[in-house]
Amino acid sequence: MNTQTDSITILLANRSYLYRLLQRTFGDEPDFELLKIVTNEHTKESLELLIGEGDHKFDLLNRLEQGLVHNKKITLDKLKGEYTYLMIGPNKLPAPPWESIYRTKERLIFQESTLKVRKAYLEYNFTHAKYPHEPDDHLSLELDFMAHLSQLAAENLSEGKTKEVKKILEDQKAFLDQHLLVWIGEFAEQIQKSKTHYFYPQMALLTEEVLKVDRKLIEEVISVA
Repeated sequence: MNTQTDSITILLANRSYLYRLLQRTFGDEPDFELLKIVTNEHTKESLELLIGEGDHKFDLLNRLEQGLVHNKKITLDKLKGEYTYLMIGPNKLPAPPWESIYRTKERLIFQESTLKVRKAYLEYNFTHAKYPHEPDDHLSLELDFMAHLSQLAAENLSEGKTKEVKKILEDQKAFLDQHLLVWIGEFAEQIQKSKTHYFYPQMALLTEEVLKVDRKLIEEVISVA
């Protein structure tokens, strides 16, 4: 491998790691394993590699890390309560995590955009454990799909299949443009208005930033791959 290929390989692996982390953040009830991953140095290094240096992105992670040091159980209980309130209910969710809610005036799930997301999944034989009980356009599932494609791109690059890598990256760019980037901003904005601001509202803003930066990086990689 040459230096350029090495750099792209590291970047693709890093993208897969971050997308997988964000998927777990919004898709699963928090546990100590997730919190350990969120606050470790690898995560901070991955964020720094993708979106550059800057203390602001680490404020949340540092506060969370301090909470775990002082009292793990209280910190985890707070996050579990916040996750239930924001992602499950039973009350009306302040920021529903489904794309179709933000694409229709009626704010309904299982709409045309959901079927388009499913079509994108099928092209790569991507299925999720929650099918068919969870709409395909849940935020965690769309992030899971991006993680899957990022890993697939990294594997193809390691095998020297640059044509396949470009195809995957083009499809990722299209998925961001046609789906995630269409609604992540409104989702992040609405979740800021929730009664709780301990973790998930900040993570929504971080996710939006990661997606926007990744969209630019994809174009850069395509141009040199």
